[in-house]
Amino acid sequence: MININSNKPKILFIHNTAMWYRRPFFKKLSEIYDIKFVFTHIQISKDIYGVEISNKIEGLEGVKYKALKNYLGIAFGVIKEAMNEYNILVGGSWDSVSEIIETIFYFIIAKLKRKPIILWSEEWGWQLKSFKRILATPLIKFIVSSSDAILVPGTKHKEHLISLGGSSEQIFIMPNISNISVTDEDYKKSDKLKERFNTRNKKIILYVGRLVKRKGVDYLIKAFSKLQNEEKDTFLMIIGEGECKNKLKSLSKALDIQDKVYFIGQVKNEKLPAYYLLCDVCVVPSITYGMGDPWVFVLNEAMYFEKPVIATDAVGGAFDMIKDGENGFMVQEKDIDALYNTMKKIFSNPELQEKMGKKSKKTVNKRFRYENMVDGFLNAVNHALNR
Repeated sequence: MININSNKPKILFIHNTAMWYRRPFFKKLSEIYDIKFVFTHIQISKDIYGVEISNKIEGLEGVKYKALKNYLGIAFGVIKEAMNEYNILVGGSWDSVSEIIETIFYFIIAKLKRKPIILWSEEWGWQLKSFKRILATPLIKFIVSSSDAILVPGTKHKEHLISLGGSSEQIFIMPNISNISVTDEDYKKSDKLKERFNTRNKKIILYVGRLVKRKGVDYLIKAFSKLQNEEKDTFLMIIGEGECKNKLKSLSKALDIQDKVYFIGQVKNEKLPAYYLLCDVCVVPSITYGMGDPWVFVLNEAMYFEKPVIATDAVGGAFDMIKDGENGFMVQEKDIDALYNTMKKIFSNPELQEKMGKKSKKTVNKRFRYENMVDGFLNAVNHALNR
């Protein structure tokens, strides 16, 4: 890890919410810097994942943070926070109109105060061609050009920010990390799941995520239907809820594979390890629908459990996490045959499956740890302060 001056920089870190997988990162930063986290839309975790965050955020004990109230959907409190004293500001978002407005507020204030700004962006520009996007582009370029350093999770995200006016020298990769772990009890729970679903000595394909259009689960179901013709002892487990659930169930029934597709529903984070242990391969079949998937933490989690992974090229994290043929496969989006062929290739070669799983775990342990994330942040701060 990079050494920093004992005189800790004072940092104002503005972000939308405090997802459970971010908290260990925030905690580590608070041990290094004099840092305050300001959360502008804390309720997003409930809107997306159904996880409500209380005023006292578990995992952030001893960390300075504040959750702002919203008025007309905008956290106007960022203006006051940006007026306070700090050495460097971290933030920036254009995921929604309200976040663009908030970002412009505190970016302008930081510039007027002549304080360095670090932009943290997970966008990777996957076929963004909407009219709303065209209108927002000048503002986005202003945010990028106003930044002294930029943090991104992967290589495709870096390429995208360069296309928006950032320079390679000011962009630092700060990989996304999941804080999932495994205990002896998880192995026992996984064994019970095998009995519950009668899948002992069977092959399990796992999907974890929301059941919405951009996740492409219908393509996975169709590919699985083809696989059933040759791999009879194979089952597909689908974890998650969403607006497409009933349509996906109907599709499974229409393909006459409803007895081989298990819709598990929403599973709490602490119960997910048992399902990862249970499966043989994890698939992320996302498609182009708006912006694709910027990362998908399921890849981190499945790889941690020594599982081969398959993802489409509409998944930003796949370009950094998957080495084709070594720990899994990356396939073209909406390609049912490609999903089918890669699943078949893994299942038809047990030695390859085991080798891929071990490579997955090795990759995660080496390149996708919180220490890697902190190092990326330290590099960006040093660059911004020394410009």
